[in-house]
Amino acid sequence: MLTLAESGQGFNLYLNQINISWPENSTRVYFPVFDKLYRINTTGQGLQLMYQTPDGSLISEVDAHETDNIIAIKTNDVNGYNVSILTIDIFGNELDTILSGVPGAVSGLELSVTNQQVLYTYDVSGFESSDYRRLDSRIFVYDIPSATATEISGDKPNGTNDLQAKYSPNEAQIIFMNTSNDGISQQDIVIIDVDFDQNMGARELFISDAFMPDWK
Repeated sequence: MLTLAESGQGFNLYLNQINISWPENSTRVYFPVFDKLYRINTTGQGLQLMYQTPDGSLISEVDAHETDNIIAIKTNDVNGYNVSILTIDIFGNELDTILSGVPGAVSGLELSVTNQQVLYTYDVSGFESSDYRRLDSRIFVYDIPSATATEISGDKPNGTNDLQAKYSPNEAQIIFMNTSNDGISQQDIVIIDVDFDQNMGARELFISDAFMPDWK
């Protein structure tokens, strides 16, 4: 969740809702600052403005793939809501709108290796609150060519959230964190098989009492 200080001098945020992107085998890092997306060399030189939101909305997540010069970004208002997910090229041109105009929280943005799918989590309850609590967050894969989103959370236990989703290296599985929506209970790392025919797969507990998984 993002909140703007009343004085206008500062910007308070939950850091676990903000991310950067360092593409594989790249010497450049992509990162958001308010309504702007920048790219900089890992040497600290060559700062470049890549994109600025036309409506002043804030950029909170980014995943850049330099092989096809495509970047996925998530934008939101100062409370973390009114979310849009879109793809742009390296010149800042908007390509595809993945998600927009829905209530509730969205997070966990990742492009597939082919740049044809976008992985994210969305709280389907549409709940919004000052503490950014999510009630029913589920995993979705958006297919760009067909413009369709498929839920793959499968038999997610009631009263829990699926968050922090990442593709496996071969993209046959997804690793993510599942936890109670009370915001204080244990967090567990779970693996799920991607099965688009059934829109679900088998869930396997991978690590108990852990969070922020990644598959490298």
